[in-house]
Amino acid sequence: MRTNINRFLFCLALSGAFLLGCKKWDDHNAITDPALNKNLSEQIKDDTNLSKFSELLVKSGYDKVLASSKTFTVYAPTNAALASLDPAIVSDTAKLNAFVANHIATQTYFTSAVTTPQRIQMLSGKYENLLNKTVDEATIVQADRYASNGVLQVVDKMLPVLSNAWDALQSNSAIPAAQKAYMLSLFRKVFDTKNAVQVGVDPTTGLPIYQPGTDSIVTNLFWRNVYDLRNEEKQYTLFVLTDAAWNSELNKFKPYCATVTNNPDSTTAFASWIVAKDLAIEGAYKVSAATDTVLSKFNVKVPVNKAAVVQTIKTSNGFIYVMDKVDVQPKDKIQPIVIEAENYSGTYVASGSANDAIDRRSNTYFRDRYNPVTNAYFRDVNIYNHGKAQLNILYRVNNVFSNVKYKAYWVALNDFNGGTTFSQKLAFGTPLANTFTLQNTNGYTTVPANVYDEVLVGETTLPAYQSVLNMYLTSANSTTAAANPLVCDYIRLVPQF
Repeated sequence: MRTNINRFLFCLALSGAFLLGCKKWDDHNAITDPALNKNLSEQIKDDTNLSKFSELLVKSGYDKVLASSKTFTVYAPTNAALASLDPAIVSDTAKLNAFVANHIATQTYFTSAVTTPQRIQMLSGKYENLLNKTVDEATIVQADRYASNGVLQVVDKMLPVLSNAWDALQSNSAIPAAQKAYMLSLFRKVFDTKNAVQVGVDPTTGLPIYQPGTDSIVTNLFWRNVYDLRNEEKQYTLFVLTDAAWNSELNKFKPYCATVTNNPDSTTAFASWIVAKDLAIEGAYKVSAATDTVLSKFNVKVPVNKAAVVQTIKTSNGFIYVMDKVDVQPKDKIQPIVIEAENYSGTYVASGSANDAIDRRSNTYFRDRYNPVTNAYFRDVNIYNHGKAQLNILYRVNNVFSNVKYKAYWVALNDFNGGTTFSQKLAFGTPLANTFTLQNTNGYTTVPANVYDEVLVGETTLPAYQSVLNMYLTSANSTTAAANPLVCDYIRLVPQF
């Protein structure tokens, strides 16, 4: 009986505590912020310090947008911040709409929640940088004011609508002519099936047939291969050289870009690409007082000196710096080339002037090994007992420069041939060419047993720049298995300066 009474008293106490908690929660819910009864449009209208921005909302029609049930964050400039607003923006409907929309985001952003930098999209389609109580270059002077459909942030500066880096390159009168003309010359029509209309299938190849005109797009090679400077979500820094500085860099690199025919136009085109591709980096880089170095997408060291900055152009997605000097060194631009030997394009047999494709996949091995010299695992290619004299592997090597001495090295592990040495040849252009100054006769290099070290194969200087160069690894002129293997981990071409 006593146990039942105790249980009853415990349940009664628990029920009382529960009812007391519910009352406290009801009391909490009963506390309301009067601001929550007003939408963003009404809050801005009621704030005398925001009267100018309120007028712009009405004139543009965005007052109705901010009165809707959707959720927004508004970065409203004070009257003082709008005192210097260009009247041409107010009188132009399109410009006004873009300006106002650039102060409105479609989500709620509370300052306490943004503790790391964010790029937030505005109704204008542009993005702004947000961190704590700063948005772009403006400071939030009244933060996190609640409304029924979002949050109001009062800022001390306007958020102007800026051109992105690519649009600024095209339209800003401060951009020098030479580099601009080159970058605008890089538009090409390229094959692209993303939006193509398929009208059939080729009975011979089995490949789809597309409606003419739907299977290609016009794009820019800089967008595709370096950075798409139109992208508003990310930030970029573009260095644009004055015409004199551009020509100076071109002349520096033209000797390394000489073509087979010594065609001046081709040499200039190659050199222009070599210069331009490293003049953009990802991120909004701010030039410091001292000389600094940035790394391009292609790991080229680009020296940046504040004294060389002629003009700074702020864009919606970063900066453009007009420079009267960017002195990139050839040793930094022309870098070692590493070819992983297992990534070849095909196997062939050399016979006289012909080099015929042949399938030797059944004799090809991709081996995983451990290198005790480097303390690292690696994968190599080994073709063994293939039965062909002068079997060769084709590699396609990009951007091999003229008038540069290249030293060639390889790692070729002969741990499968019973201790017997064999020879193989590295050649440019054709599989039997004597490209390199090598250790043995006929351009072949001996591969001793169980050597894990990198071996110097030889050196060569090319008379002409090659955007794509055929390189071959060729077996001995023998059909004997022990004499004609091919094996390689990697090949490294190191420019000498």
